[in-house]
Amino acid sequence: MTYQVLTDESPGKMALPVTPSQVWIISTLEVAVSWQDDHHLMLVHPSYPLAGQHNSPLHDEGYWAPPFVAYPVPIEFSPPTTAGSLLRLATEAADRIDIERDLNHLAYQMGLRDIQLRRRSPFLELKVSPRSPSTVKAYYILRHGLVGVDTSSSRNLADPEQRRGYVFLPLLGYLRATEVRPGEEHGRSERWFLGKPLMSNVEHVLQEEMRRLVISEEGLDVQPELFHRVERGVLCVVDLAGYGTALRYAFEHMHTFSTTAERAQDEFRRRVAHELHTMLGDLGTTQAQFAGDGFVAAFPERAFTNTTALITNIVTRWEVLVGLIEQLNGSIRSPEKRVGTRMVLHQGDYSYGRIAGTRSFAAAFDGTAVIEAVRLEQGLATASKERSAPMFTSLPRRSHLIAVSGQLAEQVKPLESGTGSPFGGWTALGETSLTAKEYEGDAFVYRVRVAETERPSPEGEAS
Repeated sequence: MTYQVLTDESPGKMALPVTPSQVWIISTLEVAVSWQDDHHLMLVHPSYPLAGQHNSPLHDEGYWAPPFVAYPVPIEFSPPTTAGSLLRLATEAADRIDIERDLNHLAYQMGLRDIQLRRRSPFLELKVSPRSPSTVKAYYILRHGLVGVDTSSSRNLADPEQRRGYVFLPLLGYLRATEVRPGEEHGRSERWFLGKPLMSNVEHVLQEEMRRLVISEEGLDVQPELFHRVERGVLCVVDLAGYGTALRYAFEHMHTFSTTAERAQDEFRRRVAHELHTMLGDLGTTQAQFAGDGFVAAFPERAFTNTTALITNIVTRWEVLVGLIEQLNGSIRSPEKRVGTRMVLHQGDYSYGRIAGTRSFAAAFDGTAVIEAVRLEQGLATASKERSAPMFTSLPRRSHLIAVSGQLAEQVKPLESGTGSPFGGWTALGETSLTAKEYEGDAFVYRVRVAETERPSPEGEAS
C-alpha cells in the first residue's frame, strides 16, 4: 500500500518505495463557480470501477475528479527508481506536449469559449491506481485554473439540467461538506463528498486553506438564474392507486414452480416502471421526477407550442399504459387488489433545474404551479377514495381517472368528450372541487372504462 507526493523540492536521489508500472501526465482544469457566499470546485465522475479488478474497494463508487486530459508516458528500457528520475521522465514528456491546446479542446467540448487559463503548482503522485488497485502508478498532475470565459457560455458551467453530470464542491465550506473515511485499499484515508471519495489529487490540493483561497479568488461569477430554467407549460402528475397492494398480491399469488415470489413481484414492478419511463420518452420530455409508482413531469411551452395537440398525445400515450395496467390486473383475481391510475394535467409557471444552485445534485422542480398540480392529484386520490362528490359514488374499486385543472381546461377545447376532444375515449364525469391540505382547486374529471364488466365497490374501498 503506497501513497507519496513528490514535488520539485523532493530529494532527487530519494529511492521510490515502489517502482511504478506506468507513468501518466494528468492535466487538470480547475473550475471554481460562484454561488451565494462561496465558490465551488467543479468535479466530474470520470469512470465507474472496472469489473473484476483485484483489491477493488468495497464501496464500488468511483471517484470525483476535476475535468482533465490524460497522457501516458512511455517507459522505454527500465522504470524510474528515484524521485529525481521519475520527475525528470514526467517533465520531459510534458515539455513535448501542447497541453494548453488540449485543454482548450476540452473546454470547447464543455461548451466554453474564449477561455483564459492560469498555471498552478504541479506535483507528482505515486499511488495505487484508482481503477486497477493491484498496480502502483505515477501521476504527474499539471494544474490549470480556468480564470476567464466568455459569459455567453456561462450556462454550460451551471449545467442547469445536469446533462453534463457536474457536481460542485464548496471551497469555503470544504471541511463541513466532506468527511474522512478509511481507505485501506489505497493505503490512506479518503475524503468523501456526495457519497463518493475525492480523487487523491483533489484532496491534496484542497487540504491547504491557502490553496482553496487562491482557487476561490480566481473563480468565475455565474449568475444564479443560470442554474435553472424558469418555464411555463403543462404539468403532469401521475400516481397508481393500489400499487403496493398489487405488489403484495404478486408476491403472494403470482409465483409458479419456475418463478419465485420475489421474481414475480420484481417483474411486475419493472414492467410498470419501464412503461412510465418509456411513456415520457415517447412524449419527448426529460423534465421529470420519478418516485416509485408515479412521476411529476413538465412540458415547456417553448418546446411544446400546441397545447391541445400535446394533451391529445399525453392522453393517447396514457391509454397505452392503462392497457398494460389492465393486462396486469387480469392476473389479479381479487378486484380490490387491482391497480387503478390517476393523472392530473395542469398549466402554469414553474422552475426546473439546479434549484439550489451549486448545492443541487439532481435536477428538481419548484414553483406554485408544481405544488398545485401535486395537490390536485392528492385531492383526486382522496375524493375518489372517500367518495366526497356524487361523481365518485358509483366508481369501481380501481378506476382510471384524469383530472384537468380549471386553468388548463380554458386552453383545451372542447372540454366535453367527443369527436375532436383529447378525451374522446373517456367518459366526462364533470367538474368538481379537489382539496388537499391548504389547497383547493377546480378540475374536470374523466374516466376510461375497461373491458371487464365493472361493479360499484362498497363504501370507502376505492382509491
